[in-house]
Amino acid sequence: MKARQLRTRIIAYFVGISLFISILFGVVCFLFAYTIEDHLFNVILKDEASYVSQQLSLGNTPVPRLEFIEYLENKQQLPQFIQNTLQESPNAREFSSQGDLHYHLMLLDQGLLLAEVSEQLVVRKLKLGMFNFMLVALGIVLLVAIILAYLSLAMAKKLLKPLDKLVDIVAEAPVEKLPQNFSDQFVKDEIGGFARTLEKALDRIRDFIEREQAFTRDASHELRTPIAVTQGALTLLKQEALTEKQQELVERAAIAQSQMTQSVEILLALAREETIKQSDVKLLPIVESCILQQVSKIADKDISVEVNISACATVSLSESALSLILSNLIGNAFSHVETGTVTVSFANNTLSIIDTGQGIPDEILGRIFESGIKGESSAGLGMGLSIVFRLCQRLDIDLSLESTPQGTAFHLTYITN
Repeated sequence: MKARQLRTRIIAYFVGISLFISILFGVVCFLFAYTIEDHLFNVILKDEASYVSQQLSLGNTPVPRLEFIEYLENKQQLPQFIQNTLQESPNAREFSSQGDLHYHLMLLDQGLLLAEVSEQLVVRKLKLGMFNFMLVALGIVLLVAIILAYLSLAMAKKLLKPLDKLVDIVAEAPVEKLPQNFSDQFVKDEIGGFARTLEKALDRIRDFIEREQAFTRDASHELRTPIAVTQGALTLLKQEALTEKQQELVERAAIAQSQMTQSVEILLALAREETIKQSDVKLLPIVESCILQQVSKIADKDISVEVNISACATVSLSESALSLILSNLIGNAFSHVETGTVTVSFANNTLSIIDTGQGIPDEILGRIFESGIKGESSAGLGMGLSIVFRLCQRLDIDLSLESTPQGTAFHLTYITN
């Protein structure tokens, strides 16, 4: 279907261009013929004017040599419609009457010459013949254009056959295995050069993917081991006789260790493009937990936190992924507000985190979800919002941002099937 559309477009381009050029050429031909005809009459009148002026200088009554040219002593002898026209347009020299008569006028030092050239208008008589000839010529041109279009299509198909082959090689390659060692089958022309450049680019991408996969495997192994050891140590520590302060510290460490375990699992799943398991979870406990995790950031600030979420509100998401998203967004709000309010609300399937801080600078607002982008006052690495953005994409969450000097609002709309 696409090939047919392309063929139709190419033929239409050829025919359209040929039609435009043919019509333009026809119009120019008619203008040229009329211009030459008018110029011829002016030359004839100038020649007759020279003859009449010579007769006048000899004291003779001038009689033009050509029958269709008449000598008049003054403008009052002109036909009335020509006099009327001259009153409105004194510089007019060509006139047409209602009786389909055509006149050319030339003023002399003494008198004037009037030529009634209706019978001498050759272009007018040949106009129909010229038009028919141009129609025939146009038909021939269009036929030639169609033939050239088909020949061009055949040639283009032959020239682009290697490119089609290259497209098939890339398109048919499995997602998990990029094509390689394919450029040698192409001749050393422009397409062959493109194939070799593409092969080198794919080789670099393959190497990069292999390094990333190796890093993911290593990180998965190396991080899980110390997490498991820490979990065991905390479990044993809880069994010991501890003071109230020690128990509080151990409990905080256990919570942080649990968060680390969940975050590692989510980030590794994100890196390996694994499916993140989702289930119906109550929203309010997760929000409250994330606030408690980040509350140390507002210990010395004049900030009030408002939570407007129903106790029965639920969303179908991964609890670990949602905790990671909210921890980053609520943590950012706590970090960038010195005084004011941070509001977390849920309505119409949209979770909003709104703060009354100074907003995101305009110079980075459009790139705020890129990795490593952060404001000058930020103490972080600029990775949090990038992780949030990628998680939202994976979980089909519509993430939107509004920021002004009066505050910033993140809106997470949960897409339901």
